[in-house]
Amino acid sequence: MRMHALSPSARAGWRRAGVLVVGVATALAFGEPARAQDASAAAEQNRQDAIEIVKGMARYVGGQTDITLAFDSELEVVTPQMEKLQFNSSGKAQIHRPDEFRVSRTGGYADVELLYDGKSVTVYDKSAKTYASEPMSGSMDSVVDKLRGDLMLDMPAADLMIADSFNALMADVVEAKHIGRGVINGIACEHVAFRNHDTDWQLWVEVGEQPIPCKMVITSKTVGGAPQYTIRFTDWHSGTQFPADTFAFKPPEGARKVDFSQLADIDEIPAAGAMPNDVKSASGASATPASGDSK
Repeated sequence: MRMHALSPSARAGWRRAGVLVVGVATALAFGEPARAQDASAAAEQNRQDAIEIVKGMARYVGGQTDITLAFDSELEVVTPQMEKLQFNSSGKAQIHRPDEFRVSRTGGYADVELLYDGKSVTVYDKSAKTYASEPMSGSMDSVVDKLRGDLMLDMPAADLMIADSFNALMADVVEAKHIGRGVINGIACEHVAFRNHDTDWQLWVEVGEQPIPCKMVITSKTVGGAPQYTIRFTDWHSGTQFPADTFAFKPPEGARKVDFSQLADIDEIPAAGAMPNDVKSASGASATPASGDSK
């Protein structure tokens, strides 16, 4: 059967169709990289937004000379049977920059107080009526480092309270996200999330002219079951005038001075002997708490 040649008008129509197909293919070829670039730019802007929220919080908190606050904390442990348990404490903190603070923490297994008056650090175990003191000087930031390094002690969420909190929080961060808005205790907050190699952590920062931290959650990625440490802040006030003896330790009647190594177990979780049998491993070790619980 003879094939009929296309008429001039038909050939022109096919040419126009061919141009349209080429145009669509070209748009698709160049549209994908453009969309990828837009998504990458949006992700980078989101990352910068998260960092700026933390930077603003750190600048505001670090600029306050006198702070009082209350807090509630929740520390999770995971048993060898992969049962997750939670231990709760409450406390108060008073901070006078650059070199004084007083923090108390009361839970089901410990009732302790940590004081620094610019000259010495004291830990008082109210349950055992024992205390330990050691000469120490310097800014709050340097003392927190010494407590962690020399005495294996920490104050709750210390990295949120020190003057250089931004650099402390951002150390080793590999991912940052601004999740959006949330409400903590009726307060509108910016919700941000960060990832380190060993931990993930989230922070809720009050919206407005006083960007104070309202809540923090730290998740351990090195412990099975991913236990978390959560702390919520309430009754936050700045500019409080503290009496002169606020940060000086005065041993209560009957209190006994001991070495730091002789202090009873003052952790937020009970000693192994106080735990139920199935909370211990076969070797008798206690369940493992979330690491980095003070970020």
